[in-house]
Amino acid sequence: MSKVKRVNIELKEDTHMKAKVIAVLKDITLNEFFESAIEKYIDENKGVLEKIKE
Repeated sequence: MSKVKRVNIELKEDTHMKAKVIAVLKDITLNEFFESAIEKYIDENKGVLEKIKE
């Protein structure tokens, strides 16, 4: 199992509410929702990370 880092973020109330509703409807935790969303964003932007390797 990989290490886990705890982070604190500030969200607009509306953004938090929508994320929570989606998580509940998908029967996942809010943490799982955010981790999935962040992983998707990282995957969509992996070209940025590739530039670091050059």
